Amino acid sequence: MSILYRPETNWSNIYPIPKVRNRNDKQASLSVGISKTSPKDQFTLVKARSLIKGAYSEAIEVNEFVRKYFRKDMDLTKKAALEEDYLTNYLPFNDLTRKMKFLVDVIHNESQKELSDLGNEVQKRIHKLQNPSDCKTAKKLVCKFPYCGLGCQYHHIGNCLLAALGTNRVMLVDYSSVRYPGIRKVFLPLSDTCSMEDLQKQVEEWKGELQESYEHIQVVRLDVRHEPSRNTRFKGLTVPKFLQEKIEFLHDDPNMWWIGQIMGYLLRPSPRISVKVQEIKKKLNLTHPYVSIHVRRTDKLIEEARKFEIEEYMDPVVAWYDSQVGNACNYTRRVYVASDDLASVIPDARNKYPNYDFVYNAVDDKKLLKDMKQTVQSRQTEDELVAIVCDLMILSQSDYFVGTYSSNVGRLVTQLMHSSSDATYRSRSIDHRMFYHGGLPLTYRAVEDFSGGKGELSFSAGETIVLTSFVDSPSYKGFGRNEAGHDGSFPMHKVEQTLTFVQYPALNDIF
Repeated sequence: MSILYRPETNWSNIYPIPKVRNRNDKQASLSVGISKTSPKDQFTLVKARSLIKGAYSEAIEVNEFVRKYFRKDMDLTKKAALEEDYLTNYLPFNDLTRKMKFLVDVIHNESQKELSDLGNEVQKRIHKLQNPSDCKTAKKLVCKFPYCGLGCQYHHIGNCLLAALGTNRVMLVDYSSVRYPGIRKVFLPLSDTCSMEDLQKQVEEWKGELQESYEHIQVVRLDVRHEPSRNTRFKGLTVPKFLQEKIEFLHDDPNMWWIGQIMGYLLRPSPRISVKVQEIKKKLNLTHPYVSIHVRRTDKLIEEARKFEIEEYMDPVVAWYDSQVGNACNYTRRVYVASDDLASVIPDARNKYPNYDFVYNAVDDKKLLKDMKQTVQSRQTEDELVAIVCDLMILSQSDYFVGTYSSNVGRLVTQLMHSSSDATYRSRSIDHRMFYHGGLPLTYRAVEDFSGGKGELSFSAGETIVLTSFVDSPSYKGFGRNEAGHDGSFPMHKVEQTLTFVQYPALNDIF
């Protein structure tokens, strides 16, 4: 039976599975409605869910490993023939991956309602904190908009909002040095009741001390790009304490869900942008399912990242489409492309992948060829800002995303995907691991012993491993430091990520 995956698919209509409709029902189920079950049953269920998701993740890795090395150094003709004859039709992992994907989707579908309700409540709390009834008496945290690219700007402002939530303050943003002149026209206001014009008190600088030191001060300024200012417990890759008993039932990556809520609030599109996005999707016939890729080039290649060829973006795309459908399905494999170098990316992609429909947000091919190899300066106009934001929204609404996490935009897309659902298996970076600039380092706990060879890290079960490099490592391998201070690579299936829970006062009474 061939199944085409869509995020909104009701899998129970395809493979009927009993659901727990009554939260008091203690029947064993994949549903998240287990709050009334015994601790032993809850532990068993969490373990089963974890094993299913872990097995699915490992199946994806094996599938991509086989694809990558079995086809290495083949010319395009041989690759295409092999993909059609073997990788698509006969590779057992494809069928295995589809079956495991079904189980993961059952878990996610059962979690989605509760996850959406939780996200809505968090958004209400952020909105309430940002909109006090009396702005003059409300405590405030002022952040200056940094002068850098769009993704960089909002990751820094995200740090500021985390600090505001942690200290129960309204976050106000100083736009005096903003890089994009129309930035306040493309997103909804961060506050409807407060603005920089409301500042009447002396502003004191945040020196990175704990929140208690500032309780008597009404207005504090936080320099989000100044390293000492990040000396705060409220930062990226911390999770609110109130989620500790619940979030791992609902989401595979709680860190990403929480950052998704922050970015989801900051990047709420204005009505103008929402209409524009729908117009673009209609013009391009961009209906689900579709995959998106973000190809970052130009100035990014100077010192921050290396150039990736189109094949490196498309390998995960091809694997995703192959794993979602069977040969009996007749449909268009559509890929939405966002890039600062469309003039070279689009022709290259169409030449090497003629069976895929590559679409992009451009007026026409003449404009594409003449104007779309943009300079950094041309991306700072209001028109280009609108184009970038529309790209961001269309990328984040796709069924599957491939990009680079060395790019702030690549990370933003994935974070936005997590703001409304569990997108753990719907995005892929071809270079760095996910990280949050100014946040905590990623830490892991060893689940079993590992005796490493040359250049590898050895550790015992229960030991803490700190990831020390995010750069260009395959997802099945990490590079970190053990408790003895030794560095080396290690297999990711030997560890599990640990979470750091922090008390965010603005969210304390959600449950």
